This record gives sequence, C-alpha cells and structure tokens, in this order.
Amino acid sequence: MRSVDPKTGKQVSVPFDSETEARKYMTVLATHQGNVRQSLVTLSASRRGVPLVVEVLAEHIDLLTGVSPGQLTRYRHQVRDHMSGPLGATPIDTVDLRHVTRWIQGLVSQGLSAKTIKNLHGLFSSAMKTAVRLGYRGSNPCVGVTLPKSTATEDAMCVLTHAEFRLLLDAMAPRYRLFILFLVGTGLRWSEATALQVSDFDFEAEVPTVRVTKAWKRGADGTDYLGAPKTNRSRRTVSLPSKLAVELQEMCSKLKSVDLAFQNARGRRILQHTFWETNWTAAINRAQNPLDENRLPDDSAPRLTKRPRIHDLRHTHASWLIAICEDLPTVQRRLGHESVSTTINIYTHLMPQQHLSAAKSAQDALDLI
Repeated sequence: MRSVDPKTGKQVSVPFDSETEARKYMTVLATHQGNVRQSLVTLSASRRGVPLVVEVLAEHIDLLTGVSPGQLTRYRHQVRDHMSGPLGATPIDTVDLRHVTRWIQGLVSQGLSAKTIKNLHGLFSSAMKTAVRLGYRGSNPCVGVTLPKSTATEDAMCVLTHAEFRLLLDAMAPRYRLFILFLVGTGLRWSEATALQVSDFDFEAEVPTVRVTKAWKRGADGTDYLGAPKTNRSRRTVSLPSKLAVELQEMCSKLKSVDLAFQNARGRRILQHTFWETNWTAAINRAQNPLDENRLPDDSAPRLTKRPRIHDLRHTHASWLIAICEDLPTVQRRLGHESVSTTINIYTHLMPQQHLSAAKSAQDALDLI
C-alpha cells in the first residue's frame, strides 16, 4: 500500500500481509494525520499488546475513587475532546516530552485559556503517573513541560466594596435579597447554599451557625443530586452575622425543618443558570443604569461599574474579612478550603498588612541609597 508522507511529500510504500491489517493501517494513518512513521509505531505496539494513550486515560479514570459521577463524565469528555487525536493514538511506552509539548502547542493554537490547558495537563499528568504505577512506562513525560501563562490584563476575581454591594442588593428582586446577603455574609459556594435545609441552621446557640454537610452534584447522566461537599474541609460549621441570623430565623420559621432554606418562587431549588438569566444580570443592569422616579436615566445617582459573577460574592466575603485583618486559618475554615495555602494563593493580593509591611521595607531600603 502506498501513501504520501505529509512532512517529506514523498510516496511511501508499506507492505501488509492481509487486507485487515491494511485497513487498520489506514485508520491509524488518518488519526496520525498522515504521519507514516508514527502510524507504523502504533501498529507495532498494537501487535505487542502495548496500550495506547487513550486506553490508559480511560483506565486511569476508571480507577479513580472519591470522585463524583459527574466529574468522571467531565474527565471522559475532556479526553474525547482534547486527547483522542494523535496523542491518544500513541503507544503509552513511546510518549515523550515532544509529544506532550506538541499537544500543548495544539491546545494553545485552538485558543484554549491557560487555566483550561492547565486543567487538561493535570488530568493527563495524573494518568501518566498511573501508567508508571501500572508498569506501562518508566517515568512521567509531563514532568518539565512548560505550560502557557495567562495573558489576561485584569484580575479574574471581581471584589465588591460595601457600597458597591449595596447598589447590587438594592437592585436585586426583593425575593432574593436575603439569599445574596447570605452568600456575601457567609462565603458559601452556590452548590452548598442552595442545598441547605432549615434543619442545618442553629439559631439557639450563643452564636447562630449553619452546618454545611452537603452540596449539589452533577451525576453521570447529567442530572443533579445531593452529595458530600467539595472536599473534607468543606464539611464545616459557619457562624452567622447577628443581623443576618435574625432575618434567616424569621424566614425559616415559616418553613418545615426538611424544606430547602432558599427557594425560588415555586418553592423549589434555586437553579444557578436560571437565577443568572432572570435575576442576577437584571440586577446588575439596573445597578449600572439607575433610573429616577419617572423611569428615566438618572445620571446623578451612584452606579455600579463592575460586573461581578455570582461566585464573586464568595471572594467579596473573604476580602472583607481580610480587610479587617481576620487571621487566615479562620478565613480558610470559613470558606472550606482544604489548606490555608489555598487561601493564601487566592487572596494574598488582598492582604493590606502585608502590603504595608512590604512597602515600608522597600522604603527603608530606598532610604539607604
């Protein structure tokens, strides 16, 4: 059988003992985008019983424990969408730095963000560690690969001041004002807050609290279910601001202990995408474009200039605590981070005392000049 090598432009003749082998070669050749050499390597590995990268990826995902069905499905979709091409068709024992680097370069050329590429690389690297442990290869080819850095010129995090949050709160539909007050007052994740039942609140304690023991998860079939929180540290007790606790107790007094604490107009769970479309973006638009009593644009009224995401209420909560110099372990426990290093990595730029100390040290050094 003859084919043309796309790199050299030369015609290459490859003999086969059977039509079945020839057809298999043509399939592999298409996967490797005409690369004759790599296609022959893959066929040789197949004859020797060496698994391909995509097979090892599948085995790695099947061996994962402590991962939700929804996350396993997302991993399989990532493999299908981003690792099933030439890299996936490569024998596991032949993958090297060049293969991984070319794959990363391909992801960059597709316009994927640095964060997405980092996540994909993390999955692939974990699978390669599994391949080493299973004896398929001797080392992890992902070690030493340089990942692209974000070119964003603005922070992904949008933190609101107290005045900015007030503008958003005033523009929010009355039904959901207590809900977003709760989010900014506790720092809970959306999946945790919307899973709370009335019985999770303790208003009789000296300091009212809410106990986080569950969160909404996505199942393998795409439906949601109540499961354990994101991490072990996410299972936690969070103290409630006193004024917020009073309003929450009044709300809960009208519900049964097994009811969801926060409900939509139909008495059901608040869905994030629906809330975003029908309430969140509308409130932001109103806060950014205030109207006077005649429903005309009011240029003299204060307006919100930022466009926060719902998750930014969690960041805002953390920033407010840090601004009053709350210790980081307390912030970590309140947010449910697995370690304090996570809290530091996310919020270190918001630590005023460290900035003051660093600025003073820099000035002391300049004074010596």
